[in-house]
Amino acid sequence: MKKRTKITLRTKIYLTIVGLLALTGVLYAANPTPFVFTIPFPTGVAAAPDLLLVSEYCSENIDQVDCNGNATLFATLPGFGSCREKYMTIAPSQSAAAGFTPRDVFVTEGAMVFKIDANTHAVTLFATLTGCTSTDHNGITFDHFGTFGFDMIVTCQEGDVFRIHGDGTGGAAPIASLFPGGGHEVEGPAVVPPGFGPHGGEIWVADEDPGNAVHAVRNDNPPGPGPYTVFPNILSHVSAEGVSVIPSPPCAFCDSPPAGPSAFFLAEQQNLQRVWRYPLSDFTGLGGNVIVTSESGIQGADTSLVTVSGGNYVQSSFGPRVAGVNEGSSFADCDVPTATPTPTPTATFTPTPTPTPSATFTPTPTPTPTPTTCTGLFVIGDLDAVVGNHVTFWGAQWWKLNHLSGGTAPASFKGFVTCTNNPPTCGDTWISDPGNSSFPPDTIPADITVIVSSSITKSGSTESGNIVMMVTVHVDPCCYGKPVEAPGHEGTGTVTAVICQSAGPRLGASQSARATSAHHASHKGKSTLKRLLHPFRK
Repeated sequence: MKKRTKITLRTKIYLTIVGLLALTGVLYAANPTPFVFTIPFPTGVAAAPDLLLVSEYCSENIDQVDCNGNATLFATLPGFGSCREKYMTIAPSQSAAAGFTPRDVFVTEGAMVFKIDANTHAVTLFATLTGCTSTDHNGITFDHFGTFGFDMIVTCQEGDVFRIHGDGTGGAAPIASLFPGGGHEVEGPAVVPPGFGPHGGEIWVADEDPGNAVHAVRNDNPPGPGPYTVFPNILSHVSAEGVSVIPSPPCAFCDSPPAGPSAFFLAEQQNLQRVWRYPLSDFTGLGGNVIVTSESGIQGADTSLVTVSGGNYVQSSFGPRVAGVNEGSSFADCDVPTATPTPTPTATFTPTPTPTPSATFTPTPTPTPTPTTCTGLFVIGDLDAVVGNHVTFWGAQWWKLNHLSGGTAPASFKGFVTCTNNPPTCGDTWISDPGNSSFPPDTIPADITVIVSSSITKSGSTESGNIVMMVTVHVDPCCYGKPVEAPGHEGTGTVTAVICQSAGPRLGASQSARATSAHHASHKGKSTLKRLLHPFRK
């Protein structure tokens, strides 16, 4: 039941090269260590010598991290209010030539690009990407070298590449489409230095799935407005998540202990939910080269260093790769100017005021916790949801063992929902990912709340369904307190009570469509979704 990933011949050749490099000792040893522990589901990262920002997957918060790894709120996006990947970049000094204000922060969320003012932290809508239908995974960077006029570069998951100017224009049409028919998941762009091999000065774009590659876009009339040429598959890289250029020379965020000097930061979103730091010393002598990361830990995934030798690209392992789901990453951008200190006013003498009686102490009310946006639950079919029935809520044959009034479920659905409202209610909708990619909990208790669906559909890699009922299931002795995720394992039990039932008809095609459009978020890697949000994990 574990997802099988097809390894192309190109990828096999790359892995063979990596193996040969290992035998000859041409490998680079990185030294990543966990740095930020308190940000839930960290996703996007942007860094400068005096600023480190991290976005949260399941909230609209953008957090600022200090030299001790402590996070505080930097800004809040208006956003969608659901779990989505939000990537960020900080405007470097060069961007002033394109009309940007250096140090302003820019964040993608769906087809929107938000600007966060460097001084006031006010959030405004900066640009909209016309034709970008993806609500997730859209990447962002700046051109530091001028081949794209020092503009902002934004990628849409399906493969469109946009060049955004300092006045917010440029989103009306892409400058290039990597895959006119869509079907890919591109992220993490970067403009590499001119002269960096045959594709120097071009936009490099990571293609996570199914490409397992890096593609390039060239401006044939730099720094003018094109024309542009697409070069597919310039590198092979399994589960390619992001491309990052090592500054030349590298610089650090926070030179003082315990953090520094730290040059590169990477968000691991699912496993331990940490932001990892790489010391400046890891990149000594490597400025001007490129780092490519892998999102998932499937066979062949790695963090790799790309160099140029004899006019050809050489990929070397830059491991160890951080275990888990590796999302956004960022070098400390040496081209971002440091903040100008606010002048301290000169003190003037003020007469000592007459004492005022102390106010009566009033206790501060304890705040009510805000529920988490998403949670995950198991599912059964509506025609099986009868008190006393023995049901299967997880298994390779879920689609055969569960019966839905709205038709047969996709064979890829195994029974666990990645994301629904928390707490869920009857009448809601949900989304998930195929097979074990939905990451059911490690163990389950003896009695669980289970969603009842009458309609389950699949669009691309996203499965979605409705919630017509919710029931309690007493789990069979075989299954509670034990993992259900292993191949061949099933989750079974008996329906003991009905918790709620929606008033409308059970066949919920419109609800299913609404789930896809309102929450179209995750793909396989993210969908660990947030199993740590789920109460079974506690």
